[in-house]
Amino acid sequence: MKLAVCITFILGGAVNQGFSWFFLAIPFAIAFLFLLKHFSLKLKIALPIFVAVLVYPLTWQHEKNKIIYPYLGDQFTASCGWQAVQYSRDFTGYSYETLVPKGGKIYDYYVISKRPVPCGSDWTLTRVFVKHPDLSTLYYPVFSIGGSEMAMSGYELNEAFASKKLKHDQIDTSYELQSEWTKSLSNLMMWPVAPIMILNQLRAFFHFLNN
Repeated sequence: MKLAVCITFILGGAVNQGFSWFFLAIPFAIAFLFLLKHFSLKLKIALPIFVAVLVYPLTWQHEKNKIIYPYLGDQFTASCGWQAVQYSRDFTGYSYETLVPKGGKIYDYYVISKRPVPCGSDWTLTRVFVKHPDLSTLYYPVFSIGGSEMAMSGYELNEAFASKKLKHDQIDTSYELQSEWTKSLSNLMMWPVAPIMILNQLRAFFHFLNN
């Protein structure tokens, strides 16, 4: 049982898209190795190999990993009027052009160049990277459009979905870009704050009962 718990948390660290990445899974990796001392030599060799085989495909190139982001390669349907704005890297933190819908805010001070996105272009999701403003997790989808890769933040993607300027048959928010089961595993890396979260929930529950 202890071994299974350790392996589960190791897998959680492997797919973690939060700011801690694999760091908070290290104690479970150490515990896993410590528990192996009770096993035979064959299992001491076989079990780490087994875990490595499980972990490797989960850690490989997160941005382009279809296990984590199953909609990679999918086509999205965009309305007309989008622009591709090249901001300075100091402003965005990335080198891609930024997709801005018709009527969207453009920060002219940081603009290097801008051009219209041809209407009716195919938008193919090629990768998803993450940033961590205020220790949160924000997804940044990158689309291939007319041979160029262009990005937008998860906030902008959510607004585009809500306004119907961008559509996909199966997802409606940026948080659905990640597969549910890897997201659940990734959430295990919140274990240091789990006692606080449980305590807050209990306080809210008893406060509700008292009122």
